[in-house]
Amino acid sequence: MAKILMVLSAANSLTLADGTSHPTGYWAEEVVRSHQVLTEAGVAVDIATPGGRTPTADPVSLPDDDENTPVFRAYLDELGDQLQHPHDLGRVSGPDYDGVYLPGGHAPMTDLIDDADLRRLLGRAVKKNQVVATLCHGAAGLLSIDASALKGRRITAFTDEEENQGGLGDRSPWFLESRLAEQGAELATGPAWSDTVVVDGKLITGQNPASSASTARAVVEALKDIPNGTALDLHGAAHIQRYRETRGADGHEWRYGTTILLLDSVGNKSGQSRTHALIYRRFDDAYLIVASNGGTDAPPAWFLNLKAKPDTQIQVENQVVPVRARVATPDEKPAMWAEMTDAWPDYDDYQARTDREIPIVVLEPTGAARPA
Repeated sequence: MAKILMVLSAANSLTLADGTSHPTGYWAEEVVRSHQVLTEAGVAVDIATPGGRTPTADPVSLPDDDENTPVFRAYLDELGDQLQHPHDLGRVSGPDYDGVYLPGGHAPMTDLIDDADLRRLLGRAVKKNQVVATLCHGAAGLLSIDASALKGRRITAFTDEEENQGGLGDRSPWFLESRLAEQGAELATGPAWSDTVVVDGKLITGQNPASSASTARAVVEALKDIPNGTALDLHGAAHIQRYRETRGADGHEWRYGTTILLLDSVGNKSGQSRTHALIYRRFDDAYLIVASNGGTDAPPAWFLNLKAKPDTQIQVENQVVPVRARVATPDEKPAMWAEMTDAWPDYDDYQARTDREIPIVVLEPTGAARPA
């Protein structure tokens, strides 16, 4: 099953051009229609906000005289705990999801334009060619990432014309379409208030609330061809067993273009042999792995095992290779770290979580490979 992280703003007000405060939040129709289309297609959806704070529906998106309001309210009530207690964006791991989806409302213009955690998640998703979808003012979240990621990309968003016709008009602190264009994006907008969706690879953008269902349907379509996505996930003992059984045919190629080796180590205290499935990259004649342990302050057990007994073996696809492990030197590490963060961008995030300097482990062959 594919899995999407839906990121909502936690802001409930926006400071207008004249300095006054304007009540805002997420746009109800965009959340409801998007969530409905995704889940009916079998896509799992988690909701997250900055700080895990409870998001607020924009009151203008739930007018008492609109026949859709009771339907939207009922659906939002059914989401219940997901909205009342969303995931904390700062504690979300990008590899757990096949894409990120940002609905609008004016609220994203407040707290998503420069959110460091959203920058991490979207930057990773763009780099690994995952689905990134925005809807209406949700495109403000794209401003959190480096401008080079938007340069030349075709997108749409709530237009300046729409902002002037039915939005905040000259009270708006800034105009989304214009700001995105300044960042180098190629705006491909439709007529005002039209159902317009622009698909540029895995970057999918909808123009306004009327585009909600169509944007979500485009995401469902894009999720059908994810290479090694979470739907084909393997972890832990099951990953190792499948790798062994198939001699690497299943398990060597893992999520989002990464590759996996099996590392054997001997317990430093127990003396028992253990096997670990780890992301690796080739570097000259050696194999690189990272002793990240998810960014915790303690190194992984296999790292301590290798320090005590550095001579071991690895399985890479259908070959077993004898190796000796060592820690990359300070001179070697920058180039090796760049290689490993290219494979798995979250290593940078792991390093930011801990004062421990995360080591790169270099596995150097000590003899000829043999068939697994």
